[in-house]
Order: sequence, then structure tokens, then C-alpha cells
Amino acid sequence: MTVTKKELEELVSWVRSSSRRVRVRFRGYRYTVVIGRYVEAADPSGRIVPWITAFGSRAPHDVLSTLPVEEVLVEEGGVFRTFASVEELLAYAGIKRART
Repeated sequence: MTVTKKELEELVSWVRSSSRRVRVRFRGYRYTVVIGRYVEAADPSGRIVPWITAFGSRAPHDVLSTLPVEEVLVEEGGVFRTFASVEELLAYAGIKRART
């Protein structure tokens, strides 16, 4: 599944609109992508680390498109929702239509 730069920008706007927080975990990879006010990288303990340390020179939309997603966790007002893919998250956020 490919995530475009525009879709990522819309996702960041959606997250900011209601004080949500998104954490994307990757299968077999140590670091996660955290989307809150910014798109950031975090280590396994949840601490923010430099993007270059976690993902090198890859752009955020490229990381979301190429690494195998294990889990997407969305926190909305104390309620947690889990998705199996970024595509499901984009559909939930109304950014991209769900595949049928």
C-alpha cells in the first residue's frame, strides 16, 4: 500500500484537529512512527529519537509505504483503536476510501 505525501499531510491535519495521537509499529523493526503535532520517530520505550537515527534519509510517507506494518494504534480522548494497516487508518479518517 502506498501512502502519498498529500495523504500523510491530510492525516497529520486530522490528528491535530481533535488532539489525537497515532503510533505505527513495524514488523521486525525497532522504531515506530508517532504522529501527533508532528511526525516523529520513537524508540521501543516511547522516547522521541532523531528521525535520521530511526529511518535514515527516508521521508515519512516512504517509511509508511515500504515497511511492513504490524499495528496502528490511535488514541482519541483516552480511547484506543487498533488498525491492521495504514490503509485502514486512512479509511477511518475519511482520507481514502476503504477497499471492498
